[in-house]
Amino acid sequence: MKLNTVFRFFLAVVLIFTAQVVFAQNADYVFKNGAIYTIDEKNPKAEAIAINGKLISYVGSNNGADAYIGKDTKVIDLKGQMLLPGFVESHIHPSMAILTNGADLQTDSMEELLSRVKAWADANPDSKIIRGFGWRYNMFSTTGPTKEVLDKIFPDKPVFLIAIDGHSAWVNSKALQMSGIEAKHPDPLPGVSYYQRDPKTNEPTGWVVETLAEQEMFDKLKLMTPDLILNAIKDILPKFSAAGITSAFDAGIAIIQTENVLEQFVQMEKEGKLPIRIVASYFWNNASVTDPVERTMALKEKFKSELLQVGALKIMFDGGEAQHTAVMIQEYADRPGFFGDYSIDKKLIEEAILKAEANNINTHAHSYGDATTRAYLDAIEAAQKMYPNSTSRHTAAHVMFLADSDVPRFAKLNVTMQCSAQWMTPDPPMERTAQIVGNDIAFKELNRINSVLKTGGRVAFGTDWPAAGYVSTFQPLDAIQVAVTRMILQKYGNDYFTPVLPPVDEIVTLDQALKAYTLDAAYVLGLEEKIGSLQVGKLADIVVLEKDLHNIKPGDISGTKIKLTMMNGKITFQTK
Repeated sequence: MKLNTVFRFFLAVVLIFTAQVVFAQNADYVFKNGAIYTIDEKNPKAEAIAINGKLISYVGSNNGADAYIGKDTKVIDLKGQMLLPGFVESHIHPSMAILTNGADLQTDSMEELLSRVKAWADANPDSKIIRGFGWRYNMFSTTGPTKEVLDKIFPDKPVFLIAIDGHSAWVNSKALQMSGIEAKHPDPLPGVSYYQRDPKTNEPTGWVVETLAEQEMFDKLKLMTPDLILNAIKDILPKFSAAGITSAFDAGIAIIQTENVLEQFVQMEKEGKLPIRIVASYFWNNASVTDPVERTMALKEKFKSELLQVGALKIMFDGGEAQHTAVMIQEYADRPGFFGDYSIDKKLIEEAILKAEANNINTHAHSYGDATTRAYLDAIEAAQKMYPNSTSRHTAAHVMFLADSDVPRFAKLNVTMQCSAQWMTPDPPMERTAQIVGNDIAFKELNRINSVLKTGGRVAFGTDWPAAGYVSTFQPLDAIQVAVTRMILQKYGNDYFTPVLPPVDEIVTLDQALKAYTLDAAYVLGLEEKIGSLQVGKLADIVVLEKDLHNIKPGDISGTKIKLTMMNGKITFQTK
């Protein structure tokens, strides 16, 4: 009996060894001589990696990789270049690519902005609506832009210009007229999403605040069509690949139905044209939807292919400080006695989080103000006490302002702090932010990523593209550079601002930033067992950079070129 057992053991060892040798000899790709950073604590660095099909089959030394080279293996000499897990976007809006169709309004000059709008209108005479994206709040007073400026140039054609954060729009009189928006027209959600009014006449001024009001005008102007949306998505996704992105959490869009967008992704996957894997969400910004968890569960059941799944309920809890729609613990400095109002009733959100916890559904909340983040954490804490065995994961997105007492709660409650690191720069809008919320809040509570990390919390990066604070970018390397410097990117020509954004001690290390853009971002997507680090058996999602980021100046990170991106063992981008 003992001999039989020993024989079986040796037979098993032989079979395993034989299988490994055969597997190794059939590797499709072997990358050698690289500065490979695995984001795997047990094996942080390597020289070589082998790819077989969709999976990583080896991570280790150059010599060890030789066993994985067969006659058909493509061997790539990295020559010291950096190889990382593919970047994982923990919060982005690919379906909002349509919003960027139009004039690029990212400038601090009003003369230049209007010139760009005029140039776009002249170049697109057949467009029924003059469009643009990216105007910055620092160009206007806290009461927002006005229609008269646009009316002088465009009296007879509707103009719809979307702000840099996507949370408001600047329109002319013709656009308001065609949408039926006048003095007696009700606001979608008074005080939260509304049409800014002249205090004497109640006439709309031309500033459209927050997504419900924007959505109303989009619908009436018929600014979006399925074909335009699909074409914009098809155009942007390869650019994500060129930036090194292999997976993304689609944080949704208010202006079109979630299911329609997901159908577009399904079709692209069937055609073999989906270059990244997507974890989508049900976007909840309307209180008339009283049971968003049921809708999330229905979408989760319907969409669950290899490259597309629904992973969370996205909650629009509040807005932003520029529009006074972020909910704050301390009153707004420029509006005494005003703290902001929630986009959806707090009690309704608490009920949704409780039901999500009961049904093992993840939540992902737009949580901008410090009071909103506290309310979200409170709701999660209550839900976890009620359902201690739930597998739900929760993510607070943006967390622009964070009070001291709430910093350690991220680790305590296992809530991920999701943020857009490239926003953490001392740009002109930050001066306006200080005026709105007060210096003590703006420069003490702002973007406290290192504080959360030091207390054991998890931080995940995602650009929120196309939304931004000052510069719209989906480039992970842009965000990583800002995270380790809190300085504005020199490549945008802005070298005259305050050197470092306070609090200065919120700067993080390069390794922390890389983990936030790979493994910890993968956790938000629920895919950390499959992607986010380079380990045998995980999916072959990688990015190759021309230089080792550890060996260059921090100011050169964003200018480092992406040489190759691979998703699921398939090259999705490569430079010649």
